[in-house]
Formats: sequence, C-alpha cells, structure tokens
Amino acid sequence: MAIVYNNPGAQPQGYTTGSATPSSTVNAGYTQHSLLSSIDALPPDVSSKLYKRFGGQGLDILNLLIAQGAKRVVNNSNGSFHFEEDRYNQSVLVNSVTPPGTGTSISFTVSNADTNEANPYLVIGDLIIRMTDFLRLRVVNVLPTAPGVYSVTAVPADGVSVTAAVTAGDTFAIYSSAFGEDTTQPNAKATYWSKFSAPMQRHKTSAKITGDAMTDKVYPVMMDDGKTLKGFHSHLFAQHEYRHLLGMVGAMILGKGYNYTLSGNQVTTPTDSTIGMASGMVETFQNRAVNDTWDYSNGMVPGDLYGLIAGMKANWTGNDLVGLFCKELYQSFEQNIAASGLLANTNIASTRQESAKVIFGDNQDFETMMSTFAFSTLTLNGKNLSVKSFDLSYDPTLFGIGASPVTHPFTGMGFVMPAEKQADASGLLRNTVELIYKSMDGEDRFMKVWDDGAASPRRLGPNDNYVIYMLTHFGFDWFKIEQCGLLTAVA
Repeated sequence: MAIVYNNPGAQPQGYTTGSATPSSTVNAGYTQHSLLSSIDALPPDVSSKLYKRFGGQGLDILNLLIAQGAKRVVNNSNGSFHFEEDRYNQSVLVNSVTPPGTGTSISFTVSNADTNEANPYLVIGDLIIRMTDFLRLRVVNVLPTAPGVYSVTAVPADGVSVTAAVTAGDTFAIYSSAFGEDTTQPNAKATYWSKFSAPMQRHKTSAKITGDAMTDKVYPVMMDDGKTLKGFHSHLFAQHEYRHLLGMVGAMILGKGYNYTLSGNQVTTPTDSTIGMASGMVETFQNRAVNDTWDYSNGMVPGDLYGLIAGMKANWTGNDLVGLFCKELYQSFEQNIAASGLLANTNIASTRQESAKVIFGDNQDFETMMSTFAFSTLTLNGKNLSVKSFDLSYDPTLFGIGASPVTHPFTGMGFVMPAEKQADASGLLRNTVELIYKSMDGEDRFMKVWDDGAASPRRLGPNDNYVIYMLTHFGFDWFKIEQCGLLTAVA
C-alpha cells in the first residue's frame, strides 16, 4: 500500500527536496532538518582504529636487522671499534729497472707502498711471478737504498735467461719461497690490521598532547593500569614512535660520521658543528665495498651482477648473499633478470630454503621470514643471491626524491652483502651490519621514554600538557665491507 502524507509536499525528517541548496552535489536532496533530531544529541561515531595510509613508511629495514639478530649492546658512550686483517700477501709494483731488465739477473726497485720499513712484504727467498706471461723469479737480495725505496735483485726460477724484459709498472705476485740446504731463515713478514670505528649519536623526539585534548572523552581514554592511554593519544604516541624509529633508519642509510682526524677537528667539548654521528650504509659502501655500475639507459642486465659478484669473490665473500635494490635498479632487475630465465632454475626452491636458514637462522620460521620480507632468490656466478626491494627508496619525501638515478643516485643503488654471520677474532659471530646501542647497569638507551606535564599520569610541572620524550643512543658497526658490493647507475 502506498504511503499517503497529510501534506503531500512533506518529506521524512532530515530530508528536503532537491530544490533546496545542499552543501554539495553529492548530498543533493538531503539537508539537516531545522528541528533537533535524536541523533544530534549523541556523540559522533568515531572509530578507535587509526589506519596507516602509508604503511610502515620504511621501517622494514630496521625490522630486518632485528629479525637477523643484528642488534648489540655497547658500554662506551663513544661507540665501539674493531680491527680487521689486511691480506696476508701483497703484490709488488716495479718502480724502476736497471737496464736491460733481461738476462740471468734482474735488478729493480719497489716503493714503500709495497713494503714496510721493518717487515717488508718482499724478502730473500720469495718466489714471484708476473702473471701476464708467467715469468717466475726468485728474490736473492732486498736492500733499502733511500727512504721508502727498496732495491731488489732476482734471478730466473728455472735458470734460463729472461728474454721478455722486466719494465717499470710490472706487477709481481708472491706465490711461494725456495731456499738452499743449511741456510738461515728469512726476515719476518707482517700482516697488518686496520681499525674501524663505530661512532654513536643521540637521536631525540618529543610527542605532546594538550590537557584539553586529554579531557575530550571522545578520543583519549586511559587504560586500566593508569599509565597507558588508548584511543587517539595512543595513536599519536605510536606516530611519534614511528617517526623516531625512522630517524634511526635515515641515519643507517644516509649517515655521515664526523671526521675528528682532520686538522682543527680535535675538540674536547662537542659543539653543534662537531657532534658525533653514526656512519651510514651509502658512505661506508662507497668507501670500502666493491663498486660497479649498471647502465640506466639500457637497463640492468645479468652481466652487471656477474661483474659485481666477481669483484666480491676476489675478497673471499661467502656463498649466500643478500641484495637490497633501490627503486630504479629493482624494477630493471625484475624485468630483465626474469626474462633471462635465471629465476627459473629447477633447484631454486631448495636454494631459497637454504639461503633463508643462513639469513634468519635455523631456529626461526625462515620460510615465513623470506615471504614477509619478500626476497627473490637466484644463483649467479656461483653465489646464491636473495634480492629484496629496498622499498624506502620509493618514499617521495626523502629517499625517493627525483626520478633519474643519475641525478638522484640513491634510487639506482644496489647493496649486496654476505648473508651469513662470520666469526671475529674472539670467535663471536657477527653480521655485516650491527645496530649498536648504549646500555649499562640497568640504563637502556635503545628506546628511553619519559614524560612530564600537569596532564601526565604523574602531574608534574605547571604546563597543562602531556609531553613524552624519546631518546636513542645508537650507531652502526660495519664489518668486512670489502666483502660487500655496491651497484650505481650511469647514463
């Protein structure tokens, strides 16, 4: 039965005709009735959930470090340092040759760069080889002739006169030694250690909510413990906590340590221009890792990775590698590597599983972790490479600013590093990068949080606010970066 109104022109409460002037075309035909309705007396229906419109915004890399167990306590406020061995043997470069450089006795000089005043790399009895033509000589004399210069005399290992002359610029490698019966021992050689520091920085963030907002019953509600807020304020705190953690991510990637070794930089009291800061991945890899390039114009091809991994293999890197590829590089990698068929290896499933064990450890749900962090695995140049998109490189507010990886290099970078932990001199297993933070005698400064304000649970101070302070005292310790690789884009 049709509804009949006493007033044919009347509409249900809250509605009017389309001839009224609504606030928008979307709401045409609807406007608030001038009379108070029952719904007007109720508080608005506000969901207590806050939706992350932009997701984690880059925190996956920090979560990856923690998932790998790459977090460590240090007790010194200045950070930490460690030593790494140099190569056991060094090649030597010929500076000059006494003519003619042929015959049964060859005399040449080498510089201090290839020796050491007390313990030269080259000593009597060494067998050396020129790898370009396999010319092998035996060193019979090494004498200092000037500061930083050594004179070397060598004879053919087989006693046959040398016809291909030794010339300045030749490189000889030491491959063994040979001595006569009843001869003395040679001079000792030195293996040198390099010292690497891991400076720390103090990262601070503050979060504030006013007393008025605290009393707004729609949003802030205290939990039963009387200390923790839920509702809007808990989301506000989480937002600031995320922002705080993202500052650590930024330092990890882009940090540049202050150089106290330069003249004039030795200070006893840090100022705003001399505050210590953590060293980040970009600077560390640019200075120490194996560097190679890929052609942005033509796209990344498998040969780019072959060359990089070949350089890493020369530094005795492990068999399982992790690659973090930034935006432009990863997209080119996905298109060109997939088309090459390298991801279709029949053994890829078992390889992926074994690589996951290495990355996350046997005691983890490693397959889930691989899926969570979205790794793609392939075997290349004798190495198992698990590649992950470095998603923070897409962030248009910082890491992903700009389009071209030539003018904005970060978006075209790829960081490759050993997946497995390796033992240091004391036998402790270390990751390639470890997040270090200050903690001692019960004072943990990884995420130190405190509050004040008259609106806080403790009601301190005259200001009608609830202020939360966050501080992290942290740094990054980078181990054996010479075993890592860095890809950058060129036009």
